[in-house]
Amino acid sequence: MISKPHGGKLVDKTIPDKKKQEILKNKKKFKTLKVDVEQIKDAKNIAWGVYSPLTGFLKKKDFESVTSSLRLSGGIVWPIPIVLDVGSKDYKNIKGEKDILLVDEQNTPIAVLSDIEIFDYDKDFFAKNVFGALDKNHPGVESIYGMGDHLVGGEIELLDDTREPFPELNFTPRQTRKLFKDNGWESVAAFQTRNVPHRGHEYLQKHALKTTDGIFIQPVIGEKKVEDFKDEYTLACYELLIDRYFPKNKVILGVLPFKMRYAGPREAILHALIRKNYGCTHFIVGRDHAGVGNYYPPFAAQEIFDQFKQNEIDMEILKLSEVVFCQKCVDHRFVNGCKHEPESKISFSGTKLRESIKNRQQPPDYIIRPAVYGLLSTSGNSLVDSMYKSTSGQAKKGFVLWLTGLSQAGKT
Repeated sequence: MISKPHGGKLVDKTIPDKKKQEILKNKKKFKTLKVDVEQIKDAKNIAWGVYSPLTGFLKKKDFESVTSSLRLSGGIVWPIPIVLDVGSKDYKNIKGEKDILLVDEQNTPIAVLSDIEIFDYDKDFFAKNVFGALDKNHPGVESIYGMGDHLVGGEIELLDDTREPFPELNFTPRQTRKLFKDNGWESVAAFQTRNVPHRGHEYLQKHALKTTDGIFIQPVIGEKKVEDFKDEYTLACYELLIDRYFPKNKVILGVLPFKMRYAGPREAILHALIRKNYGCTHFIVGRDHAGVGNYYPPFAAQEIFDQFKQNEIDMEILKLSEVVFCQKCVDHRFVNGCKHEPESKISFSGTKLRESIKNRQQPPDYIIRPAVYGLLSTSGNSLVDSMYKSTSGQAKKGFVLWLTGLSQAGKT
């Protein structure tokens, strides 16, 4: 049975066309607040139910409750505050308003934020509780200290329901739930990723398929670390991998427009709840999920789920151990999946993989599929980037296979 939305109801904060036209016609009556690309993604995720049960950016009571106790003030589990920050200039502009218009950099209306509450907050309190650190070398902590001094909470009503980037893969929870139902899937595993696929990822995904009807692979699209691969390449690699190396009609590829927080254990919970809203029944949590550097113990993201009752998360958390390549088995295994000595087992390193690709040094095929490496060897070609972005729908598959053929032939 496809999972129920978190909180019991899938949020929908899109505005009917008639009301939307009326608001746009009278938009000059509203004070405006300019929001960036990542804030727009959060607004849309709220409106489409990705963040159910949230109906807007958090107000003070919920912000403090989530930050200190991983729960909304009403008691529902929610691990990371979804907030909208403003600086002193914007604060003065919107102070005293009840309803404001959120606009993008071109002043295009994105959403109405109503019943707003503006409040001050403690950045140390935010960083220490959510990230477990005050060190600005942590990207999430650095992000908090770069925020404005005030937060604006309020209810979202979405005006701009365009689904860029990658609209053909940017499904809403209602759409994925229908896809799963149409496929006859009663159990769906979700795989969260921000990287191109190596063979360890593939092993985890196929292991999950042994106990579920299908798998939803959903790379994060948005602000990530500088060294992470471009979104275009992550998606192209997965399209290639699914086409060539997975059983047919068992995998759906989508995107999650979302800013990585790198909050480790707390973010693992958020990623799980998001996929629950998409309709997934299982969620894969591997080693160091959503971690960065050495800020979190390797399995903290798995262990954090133990503090909740089953009905509070209400999905099967697949706590999978590290995948290695055993040279004596000549195959991939979980790290304790065979009796051979540790010296015979090769671990996967995203850092080393990125370095190999950057230096055009092809890793062994037990690390990454040669066809996937062939595609990645074109990374950095702006023409290829723009061609992939402009290709849509079914045409992408042909483009990916063409691109892979060229790269393997040494022509790009």
